[in-house]
Amino acid sequence: MKIDKGIMYFQDETNLLTINDIVSRKDFIAVNQKVPNLGVTSSAQWLKITIKNTTDVPKLLLKVDFPIIDEIEFYSFEDGKMRIEKMGEYKDFSERRYNDPNYIYDITIKNNQTQTYYLKIKSGEQIMLPITIGTPQKIFESISTKDAIFGIYFGIIIVMFLYNLFLYFTVQDKSYLFYVIYIMCVGLTQTFLHGYTFKYLWPNSSWLAIHTMYLLPSFVGIAIAEFAKVFLQVKEHSKILYKGFYIINFIYIICIILAVTGNYNQSQQVIHINAMLVSLYTLFVGFIIARKGYRPAIFFSIAWFTFLIGVCLFILKDLGVLPYNNFTVYAMPAGSAIEVVLLSLALADRINILKKEKEESQAQALRALKENELIITNQNIVLERNVKKRTKQLQKTNNDLSSALLELKQAQSQLVNSEKMASLGQLTAGIAHEINNPINFVVSNVKPLKRDIEDIYELVNKYETIEVQNIESKISEINTFRNEIDYNYLKEEIGYLLKGIEDGAGRTADIVKGLRVFSRLDETDLKRTNITEGLNSTLTLLNPEISGSIELVKNFGNIPEIECFPGKLNQVFMNIFNNAIYAIKAKKDSQEKGQLTISTSADNLNVYISIKDNGIGMTDAVKAKIFEPFFTTKAVGKGTGLGMSITFSIIRDHNGSIELNTEAGVGTEFIIVLPITYKN
Repeated sequence: MKIDKGIMYFQDETNLLTINDIVSRKDFIAVNQKVPNLGVTSSAQWLKITIKNTTDVPKLLLKVDFPIIDEIEFYSFEDGKMRIEKMGEYKDFSERRYNDPNYIYDITIKNNQTQTYYLKIKSGEQIMLPITIGTPQKIFESISTKDAIFGIYFGIIIVMFLYNLFLYFTVQDKSYLFYVIYIMCVGLTQTFLHGYTFKYLWPNSSWLAIHTMYLLPSFVGIAIAEFAKVFLQVKEHSKILYKGFYIINFIYIICIILAVTGNYNQSQQVIHINAMLVSLYTLFVGFIIARKGYRPAIFFSIAWFTFLIGVCLFILKDLGVLPYNNFTVYAMPAGSAIEVVLLSLALADRINILKKEKEESQAQALRALKENELIITNQNIVLERNVKKRTKQLQKTNNDLSSALLELKQAQSQLVNSEKMASLGQLTAGIAHEINNPINFVVSNVKPLKRDIEDIYELVNKYETIEVQNIESKISEINTFRNEIDYNYLKEEIGYLLKGIEDGAGRTADIVKGLRVFSRLDETDLKRTNITEGLNSTLTLLNPEISGSIELVKNFGNIPEIECFPGKLNQVFMNIFNNAIYAIKAKKDSQEKGQLTISTSADNLNVYISIKDNGIGMTDAVKAKIFEPFFTTKAVGKGTGLGMSITFSIIRDHNGSIELNTEAGVGTEFIIVLPITYKN
């Protein structure tokens, strides 16, 4: 097949010319290359192809064997009509007439006739246009041959990918993970350059089809940089060389940003420069580390050098230095396949090295273990003697500690009892005064009552001496005596005196009962108890401190009996009430009357007791230390500082909790929560 007058081209820098403008132009330039190389440009490129059919087959195919063109338009004039076919990566793959990554057009030229066709091409990458014209049979045979060759390459890539992925999951070495990523990126890049990604992976995504040219090479560069860092252990051998890979990755990120923002030509140029940089730099790093005796670096350098040869041949073909043929077209895929295999062997050799290092390490560890065993045996003999000696000392120390612990428990028990007795001691004077009042009332009523009874006895005796003879005179005498003693008043006075004695005795009995309930001797026995009774008994004992100066408010709810140690809880109430009374009385110069409010309530699980006063309250510093042993804000001799500490311990022993709400100058509220059923 002869292309008469060859191929001519024109560069439309305005990107505005139409086919009618182009047909009339006379300034087309002849292409002196067998494969037109139009370079990298943002301008539209027009090709004028004049074909003379020297065969007997009128229906032919024109194939443009460069699948990564962004936009390509084919113009033909047959029977006076113009036919336009628009293709390229900006259109969906399904719109093509032929299911092939390359661009194939039907042309009809009769024998020995000449026809002119036009191609408009626009792309952001290097434009190479190997144009083939032939019969459909010849064209499709060449396509099948290309598919078979690339199928072999892709098969190698898939096998190496799966093999190294399996090794990664087996040995968990990061080198294999980065290598698997590198294989995948390289394989996809070669697949893209031959148009198969657009055909099989994203046929309906023009964005991916256009941008893959810039994204995949960038990903390949980043992947090889990361793989080389890990595989060659660059950081361990040279920190300066290790930092160089960060620069390479940064440049590739810039390439990706340029491509995504539409600056395709700039991205393509930076990718070419950086690809050359990463290729030479990686080879240099591998050579430097190989000279240090690291054997995997030798395999890496050989494999990478093989791949670079294929890349160089491919680039020289693009630059027009080497001819466009199957050798130069498939040089890079072939170099890539050989590199992948060699690097897989290098990784396998690395496993052997690691295995050998592991065996040596295990041997050293075994020797160290034997030496340690001998040392331990000798040490055990010495230790046995020391252990026997120390055991005797420890037994003696243990006995001393047991005695000290027993004494400590006794001291603790005595301390708790002392605090309770101290509380009772503080109440003694008040209780004595409280009992003395009703007793004095009883005593003072006894003498008048005795006198009144003697008068009644005397009146009765006079009635007993009455005789019949002198009855009138006796009755007159008795009436006179009755009037003297005022018998009616005497009866009324005796009633008042007896009532006073009864009230005094009852008041004394209440005080004694409250004292008995408060200081019950069964405080170590767990039993069901009415909490309200304990609160009332404690308040009874504190009545001398409360009455007349503090308003007492009781909001007792209907609460059930709970399992507890009653005597210990009474001590809790006494401690909190004492502190509340002290806080109320310490609030001097206050116009507000002192008030102590006790509230109780319950739910299905717990009983809640609130004790609230309007005393001086606490600062945050006092609140933080209120439950610490021996902490008190009272003057010396007024308190031991153990009351609230013991209170906290008793409530904790009941599996309950105590919450403190206070504000300086406003008052304090203690909220006690006790479980209805005691749990060990």
